[in-house]
Amino acid sequence: MFNLAAVALGGAFGSIARYYLSNSTLKHFIFFDIPFAILLVNIIGSFVFGVFMGLIENNILISTSVKTFVFTGFLASFTTFSTFAWESVLFIQNQMYLKLFLYCLLSLILSILFCFAGYLIGK
Repeated sequence: MFNLAAVALGGAFGSIARYYLSNSTLKHFIFFDIPFAILLVNIIGSFVFGVFMGLIENNILISTSVKTFVFTGFLASFTTFSTFAWESVLFIQNQMYLKLFLYCLLSLILSILFCFAGYLIGK
């Protein structure tokens, strides 16, 4: 039951943080037609994910509740891009460059295609 509370609380904070950043003055900053606010959300989420994974790999004790709060709660609602980024890092660490390329290419292309298909179906 405590893990559910950690997910819920982390999710609330993550979604509020995403809402705040994506609707702040950054919303109006567009660079090469790229929405900077959402890009920043994805970069921050990936960075926080990497920091926590580094701490865990270096045997810095982090409780299960904190991991649940951060990964499953906060970061999952803030951005799922951080998980994609971490999986890509694992491919790099294991020198699986072809798999990295295919994973990134397929993730991007298929996600965009399925998003567009869903949009067309929903329309």
